Amino acid sequence: MDYSSEIAELLSRHGFRRFMMSRTKVGHLQLVGHLDGRPIDIVLDTGAGKTFVELGYCRSEGITVTDTGHLAAPAAGAGGSTVSNVYTLGDVQLTLEGMPVRTDGIFAIDMTHTNQKLMMKGIDPIRAVIGQDVLRYHQAVIDYATLTLFLKEEPA
Repeated sequence: MDYSSEIAELLSRHGFRRFMMSRTKVGHLQLVGHLDGRPIDIVLDTGAGKTFVELGYCRSEGITVTDTGHLAAPAAGAGGSTVSNVYTLGDVQLTLEGMPVRTDGIFAIDMTHTNQKLMMKGIDPIRAVIGQDVLRYHQAVIDYATLTLFLKEEPA
């Protein structure tokens, strides 16, 4: 038995679920989730403090957002260079393969600048990002060798 199977079995016995990821052309780790039942590609960002959705996506999907009055600093790792308003999404549910994901709230920011840079390279725009809040609550384990994310079903 190889180590990846052993890790998966051990974590499964301790209440973790396994989620397969893929790597984008620029190296982002990506998985598929659902936002209020809508399928959405999600980038896993261990450097992001919060979980957020791209503002333009929210507007195109009719998802209500409310301005928090706060500003988001540029997302250096994501290639952003502009400050944008932070919005909160109301009562929406983010799920991975049917499992509700615990967050500090789901936020929306304008990622136009970052997404334009990605699209110029022929890469799909970022629609959502799972940040450290989810990783912390669900005691995440990331297996980079197999591109697998393990999340504890019952968050801490």
